[in-house]
Amino acid sequence: MKMNKTFLAIAALAAACCAPASAVTLVGSTTQGGTVVTSFSGPSLVSFDIDFANLAPAVLNFRVDAGDSAPIALDAMLRNFTGSGLSGYTFTLSTGSFASAGSVTRQFGGTATTTVSGPSANISFSSLEFLDVEIGDALGSTPGATDWRLGGLAPGDAFTLTVTAVPEPGTTALWLAGLAAVAGLTARRRRA
Repeated sequence: MKMNKTFLAIAALAAACCAPASAVTLVGSTTQGGTVVTSFSGPSLVSFDIDFANLAPAVLNFRVDAGDSAPIALDAMLRNFTGSGLSGYTFTLSTGSFASAGSVTRQFGGTATTTVSGPSANISFSSLEFLDVEIGDALGSTPGATDWRLGGLAPGDAFTLTVTAVPEPGTTALWLAGLAAVAGLTARRRRA
């Protein structure tokens, strides 16, 4: 009797190990500085948090496993630890497309305008955002929140999702002016 229980336990474990995976899997991410990515993805769901420590893009690499079917839901929490206000976010897919845009919930107030075109999505804020932004129903408890949808993906597909925090226009102008000043000083030193 004891041997039968052991055999059944081993058989169940073997079956679980050999069953095809059914989840969208984050296989890696590329960030700069202290930006951190955490995945909560699951069956037919891309879900993640990004804690932006700077304005460099976060590049997330996913794999669609067996058993996942399109459209795939997308939820995210984007946290702004950059120290500056953001005028929006951009999303770019390497494969597939945004089938539909869901909700965008801001923590700092104001409205968000979303535009989706194939593999690109843009979110623009009516006033700068200094805190968290919920994309879709990432928390699972936000009244009226709806998931975003990704289409054109099938089991076995690998895709990259690049998320970029868009700084306030003044920050971009200051950054470009600083870059021009550094280039000018470098050119002046080379001539001297």
